[in-house]
Amino acid sequence: MHLPGALMVIAHRGSSGTAPENTIVAFRRAVEAGADWLELDVRRTADDELAVFHDRTLDRTTDGRGSIYRHTMEDLRKLDAGRWFSSRYTGVRIPTLTEVLESIPAGVGLNIEVKTDGDRHWRSRTARRLTEVLHTRRRGRPILVSSFNHSFLKRLHTIAPSIVLGALAMPLRDAGLRPSTFGRACGAKAFVCSRTSLRKRQVHDAHRHAMRVFVYGVNSARHLLRPRRFGVDGVITNYPALMLRLLDRTGRRPSLDMT
Repeated sequence: MHLPGALMVIAHRGSSGTAPENTIVAFRRAVEAGADWLELDVRRTADDELAVFHDRTLDRTTDGRGSIYRHTMEDLRKLDAGRWFSSRYTGVRIPTLTEVLESIPAGVGLNIEVKTDGDRHWRSRTARRLTEVLHTRRRGRPILVSSFNHSFLKRLHTIAPSIVLGALAMPLRDAGLRPSTFGRACGAKAFVCSRTSLRKRQVHDAHRHAMRVFVYGVNSARHLLRPRRFGVDGVITNYPALMLRLLDRTGRRPSLDMT
């Protein structure tokens, strides 16, 4: 059960405000801060591995170039994924989803956002590979698989109905649609939207249909005002330590049953 008045604190790409995003060091820092869950992004590589990486191209956060889909995981391991953030993180590497699952305590939940833009094989290879990894490496931890690609979620629900899904709402494409619409369309149990697009009616609709609501882009005290007032279930933040201080989270963690 979700504790009344308590918000889940979900670390966006780890503690990405204080360490290079989507890296083991960022995830460990978030765990040390007390984050309830971690959010991360995965993309399929040329050799069907699942790399924990946000962008479609390597340029912004590594010393590599070009599309991630043209590289094998062996290629990606050679890249520096930390120096762009700070010289103190020089040598930090891109991890695989398996490596994250093995590195983070089993009691910490994972919100795995699947990126499919540019991936020609998301319907077959990506969905199958994700189910394989979760089947062998999950270790009983809470898992939510989310995506902006609701067709992918529907496909995943077909081949692995036990995996809990979260529908990410795109501000323009999905404007005006109710969370329950996504629940019926792809089997989603959670609705995920941006802080700026959050509406109270969305929270009411989701909760009436036994769906949870998570809001991303919550990085300051001001950002917390509407999510708390509207009664959302969790906030996704670049600064989990700050959020926990602002929420005065000194007692036991709230829990969230996503089954």
